[in-house]
Amino acid sequence: MAEQKTELTNQELGQRYYGRLDAAVQDLATKLQKIKEGGATSETVEEATVDLSRLRKDFTDAVPHLPSYDQRNIDQKIKAIESDIERVRGAAVPKTKFAFKRKAANSTASAAVPRPLTPTIPIQPGSASADTPATSGLSISGHSHRYLTLSSVSSPWSSASDLTISDLDHCIVNLIPSEANPNYPSGLAFTALHVKNLSNTVLVLPIITGSALLHDMKICVIALGSRQFRIHASSQVDVYITASSSPIIEHCSAMHFAAYPASLKHFTLTQSSVLTDPTRQDVQSNENHLAVQDFSHIRATPSPNWSTLPQEAAIQDGQWPLSPVENVDAVLQGLLPSR
Repeated sequence: MAEQKTELTNQELGQRYYGRLDAAVQDLATKLQKIKEGGATSETVEEATVDLSRLRKDFTDAVPHLPSYDQRNIDQKIKAIESDIERVRGAAVPKTKFAFKRKAANSTASAAVPRPLTPTIPIQPGSASADTPATSGLSISGHSHRYLTLSSVSSPWSSASDLTISDLDHCIVNLIPSEANPNYPSGLAFTALHVKNLSNTVLVLPIITGSALLHDMKICVIALGSRQFRIHASSQVDVYITASSSPIIEHCSAMHFAAYPASLKHFTLTQSSVLTDPTRQDVQSNENHLAVQDFSHIRATPSPNWSTLPQEAAIQDGQWPLSPVENVDAVLQGLLPSR
């Protein structure tokens, strides 16, 4: 009797992978076609992005079993899908979100349209100005050398809104329940996060119920929770995160990842309905900060663009700037990446 075969050859492993590849590519093509026909949204595009991440990871794992010419062909095919996703992403998150634009005052129209009851938060002078980016949600934009809180967020307010943070330099942004935000609105939830063009800035954020999309960050720190996390074209960023899917980086370097700090999670758990809602348990229970997917590094070797943040370099619980800060630059010196 012939001995039972227990190990598959490279050819057999490759054939199995080709079957998975064809099915995954066809599924993504169908999904992208539906997105194009039905109109792209942040959620549908991010679902396709997660599928692409799985496709890329499966390819990376299969590389040792594939001929070199197949590796090149498959890599080009995946890159073509990625380009297709980026095109529909542009339709889902228009560039005008980050354009500087003054909103025209229209008191008559405002009076004619009834507004829902929303939390009332005072706006600091200069926080809602011509430098506020045009967006359908809330925004913080165009500041330097400042400590920014909920009172710095543009109006109008609602209890569930997208949040855009852009064009900040040498700033600290604290949007969690804390001493700096004493009248934190009950039930406040940021449904999505869009970040662009930040330098030498620390973001202390709560759990985002949807996706977080970040671009063009340099020498920054960000602490947040989200369902999905993706960052582009950034360098020297320390990310403290809890997420329900693997974080994705692209065209990034010197990135470091750590778990969302327990001290910050305590504040959001005790005062925000986002984490106490049982339907949102996936966000708080999954720690994927060590499962980063680098779309710019397709080889089977570890990505040189990110690593785990060493404990000795991490911000300790008592160091997070949860109280108002007068000398922002001095505090930033002890928090920003210096490696």
